[in-house]
Amino acid sequence: MARSSAARRSLRFAAPLLFAFAAFDAAAATPPTPPTPPAATADIDAVRGCWIQKVEPNGRATLLLRLLPDRERSDWLTGQLQRADGDDPDKRLRLMFSRDGQHAAMATAPIVSAPATAHADAPVKTLRSAKARKSNPDAMPTLIANPSGQIEYVRSAASAPPAKNAVAGTRVIEYLERGGGKRLRVEVSAEHLKLSVSAAGLRPQAAKAQQAVLFDGGRDGCD
Repeated sequence: MARSSAARRSLRFAAPLLFAFAAFDAAAATPPTPPTPPAATADIDAVRGCWIQKVEPNGRATLLLRLLPDRERSDWLTGQLQRADGDDPDKRLRLMFSRDGQHAAMATAPIVSAPATAHADAPVKTLRSAKARKSNPDAMPTLIANPSGQIEYVRSAASAPPAKNAVAGTRVIEYLERGGGKRLRVEVSAEHLKLSVSAAGLRPQAAKAQQAVLFDGGRDGCD
């Protein structure tokens, strides 16, 4: 009887240990769930901040651009091309970039509502080589003029290489006009930003594809 009681006590003591070891083995056999990686910042977020365009590196400023999260639409970066020597705020070129990198908009009047984003991606289009023209603040409205006063863009599925003379680390992001032929090109690095629009017939007197530089400048401090 004593031997039987001792055996029962041993089993009662061993059972929890056996259960614990079995649970440990099961946990070891099941691979751990990897932690969810933090959401990657969209590459377009590199344009966020304040920028200044000058005649030359240390010369007179010509254009200012602040691309910052919109107060009412935090998932968009918004800004205006502003003449450094003063201009009419109602005639500034306005820009919007969705922070997921998929949509953009350009307008010559205040953008009341953000562009619609629930639609299929734009098809890949190939435009003829564009002849670059320097930026001209006074010509901005003419360059993008359309009946609605606002052009909406969808990111192109094609990836474009940076220019040969681009600084190291330059990213190129291209958007295609929704339902049209204009293309918005963004070239951005840590300290440089270039925005340009290209399309066939961008100017009335030109039938071939041309490129108009909207902004070409360096990073500036924000107040």
